Amino acid sequence: MKKTVVIGSGFAGLTAASYLANNNHKIQLIESSPKSGGRAYSFKDKETGTVIDNGQHILMGCYKETLKFLKLIGADNNLIRQHSLTIKFVKENFEVCDLYAPRLFYPLNLVIAILNYNAVSFYEKILFLKVFGKLYFYSDIELKKLSVLEWLRKEGQTDNLIKSFWEILAIGALNADINKVSAKIFVDILKEIFFSGNNAASIILPKLGLTDTYCSNALRFIESRSGKISFSEEVIGMEIKDDRVVGIITSNRVINDFDFIVSAVPLYSLKKILNNNDFLNELSLDYSSILTVHLFLKKNRFENTFYGLIGSPVQWVFNKGTHLTIVISNADAYLETSKEDVFEIVMAELKKYFNLDKSEVDSFRIIKEKRATFIPSNDILDKRPGSVTSYKNFFLAGDWVNTGLPATIEGAVKSGKLAAETVLSF
Repeated sequence: MKKTVVIGSGFAGLTAASYLANNNHKIQLIESSPKSGGRAYSFKDKETGTVIDNGQHILMGCYKETLKFLKLIGADNNLIRQHSLTIKFVKENFEVCDLYAPRLFYPLNLVIAILNYNAVSFYEKILFLKVFGKLYFYSDIELKKLSVLEWLRKEGQTDNLIKSFWEILAIGALNADINKVSAKIFVDILKEIFFSGNNAASIILPKLGLTDTYCSNALRFIESRSGKISFSEEVIGMEIKDDRVVGIITSNRVINDFDFIVSAVPLYSLKKILNNNDFLNELSLDYSSILTVHLFLKKNRFENTFYGLIGSPVQWVFNKGTHLTIVISNADAYLETSKEDVFEIVMAELKKYFNLDKSEVDSFRIIKEKRATFIPSNDILDKRPGSVTSYKNFFLAGDWVNTGLPATIEGAVKSGKLAAETVLSF
């Protein structure tokens, strides 16, 4: 039986470990924190006793590798699935604009959804549909020269159309300023969402807290196949000999008994482990933050599961029943803002969009994920490494490696599976 050490227990690490364990590899999973989940986990709020997520994470029907992974570990029933794309967008003064694609007549149902979307004019709908009709005809070379905003401007998209659809979708998917993100990676995402089958564009939400949605199942799956899991153990260095890693130095021990290693930690963490003396020195990533506000209401009067806000710094409001979860992506402007001031900003927006008053709020929690995702700009697209490294038994996973996707859950899962498949090929 081959022995593999997996470093990191976020989506990428748990995916790699699960696929390898399922193929008769004996796994040692090492995690520096006392919990699994990486940047996607849940915990119990001390004051209310409610389980809350560190940030709201959504899946889509086009997340094929994620759905396969969840099925593998027996977690596919921990999801709430839309039957078809349905989003309630809201404008100021409580105006609701539905984006709904009926299941019949795919892909014409997407055209129907756009034609019925009353946040934009008929002329803007035609402009929108022209872009969709050209998605498969754009040159990758040309798209790599443009940001998302430059591409939209070049295609004649109006300010209102950008604000009412493109910006919400792009910032939600890429978590970055659309003037910085590559048009190439955004167009690739659009093709996956809207042209990969009738279910591809539908929204899928975790039924439980993130830890209970996937982490617990994955850990049980790995342990049931003789895997060993070690928390609160930090990998601090590696011993290299003849182009192979021969030792893993942790905060507790030195590990020498292994055949392969999969690193599933962020680039900045891996550089520390390798002491900045490595094949990754040339790669540098910029990061973007996500800010999440959990609001505990005296009485929850919200009826729908989630809402998208048009023209607001708050992109999404999720109704968890016990509380609301408000998401601000691309939130760097708020990193130095006090929690009290963030609360005031969010409540001012919710007042304009839902007439929600501060007096209706019992308490709130604010979580800032400073390096939530890397920014997929044009200058780094071709620099992202694959799974294979210059060390013969050392492989990479993580949403930052070259999966062709941005830093999404699907990107992380795909990277973990690719790393596992590469190990299994040896």
